[in-house]
Amino acid sequence: MAASSSRTVSLLRQSRTVLSLPTPTTAIGLTTALPRTTATTAAASTSAKSSAPAAATTAQGARPNLPSRTALPHYPVVVGPTQLNRLQEHYRNTLASDLLYMTYDHTLQTQDASPLAASGSSHPSIVPPAADATANAPSAEETDRLRRWDPSDPYSKMRSVRPARGNRRLQPLTKPMSATHTLRDLPRLDKVVLTCFSKEAIANKHALVPLLAQMRAITGLGIAGSNADPALLQAGKPGSSTPANRGHIEIIRAKSGVASFKLRPGMPVGVKAVLPGPVAYDFLEILTTFVLPRLRSFGGFPLPPSSQPSLSPAATSGVVSLGMRPEAMALFPQIEVNLDQYPGRGLGFQIDCITNQRGRKATEKARQLLSGLGVPFVRRGDL
Repeated sequence: MAASSSRTVSLLRQSRTVLSLPTPTTAIGLTTALPRTTATTAAASTSAKSSAPAAATTAQGARPNLPSRTALPHYPVVVGPTQLNRLQEHYRNTLASDLLYMTYDHTLQTQDASPLAASGSSHPSIVPPAADATANAPSAEETDRLRRWDPSDPYSKMRSVRPARGNRRLQPLTKPMSATHTLRDLPRLDKVVLTCFSKEAIANKHALVPLLAQMRAITGLGIAGSNADPALLQAGKPGSSTPANRGHIEIIRAKSGVASFKLRPGMPVGVKAVLPGPVAYDFLEILTTFVLPRLRSFGGFPLPPSSQPSLSPAATSGVVSLGMRPEAMALFPQIEVNLDQYPGRGLGFQIDCITNQRGRKATEKARQLLSGLGVPFVRRGDL
C-alpha cells in the first residue's frame, strides 16, 4: 500500500506541474514548452482560431514562390541629367543671340515669308509677293545648279534633266533662315566624333585594349557590342544603328588591304567614339578647361588659308576637324588621376565637331560656334 500511495503522489505532482504551465499565446511558444505531439495539436488549434491576415501570412511563409508584401518590385532606375551643362547654358543665354547677329545674310531669301505676309504680318524683313515680283525667282546658286531646257522649244519636251555646268560635284544649297523658327537654323553642335588609330594593332589586336579604356574614361560611354551595356549589344553588328541620343564607342576595322603594311580587310586598326549633343558639350568643356591650356607651345588651331575655295567640300560640310597631339591624352582629368592604369605610349587623336550647317560658309559658321564655346583659333601667319 505504501508503494502504491507513493506512486499516486508522484503522478499527482507531475500532473500539477503540467497544468501549472503558463498558457502560450503562439504556436512557437507551445513548441518550446510541450512535447512534439502536444505541440503539433496546439499549433493546429491555434492556427484554426487565428484571423484571416495571420492565415495569409502563414500561407506566404509556406509558399516561397509568392512575392512578399514587404518586398518592393525591381525597376531599372536610370538617372538622367538634372541640369544643363555650363556650355549649354552659355549657348542658350548668350551665344545664340550673338550667332544670329554674326551669321545673318541679308542676300538670302527668308523662308515662310509668303504665308506670314498673307496672314497680315508686319515683320519688316518680310516682303509680300505682290510688292516684289522677283521674290519667287530662283537665285543664282539655284540657276547654276538646276539648268533647264527652253520650254518654248518643241524639241525640249520629254528630254532628260539638263546637267549642271562644269565637271565639279554639286554642293548643298545654302538654306535660308526661317522667319518663324530662327533658333532651329542657328549653328548648333550635333555631335562630336573622336577617332584614334594604332599601328601596333595590326600585329597585336590587344594593343587596342588600353585605347578602349582611355576612350571609356574620357567619354563615359559604353563599347558597342559589349556585354557591359545590353542596350549596345546590337550596335556592334553590321547593319544596325544605335539611337540618336545614345553615344557609343566602336572599333574601326580596315575596309581594304595593304600588302606592304600586312593589313587585311576586317582587321581592327583603331577606335572611334561618337558623342551626342549633351555629352559633346561636356567633352568640350573639359577640353577647353583642363587640356588645351596645359599643352606646351600651343597657341590655337590654325585657320584655313584665304586661298581655300569657298565651294570646296571642306568649306561647305559644316564639320570642323581638330588634331590633338599624343601628350594631350594624358592631360584629361579622368586619365591623369590614374595614368599607370593605361600602359603603352600615348597616341594622338582627331576631334570632328559636326554641326547642323550645310552649304556656303557652313564651316565658317561652325568655327564661329566653336570659338564662342572656348576653342581657340589663330591665323597661320600668327603661329
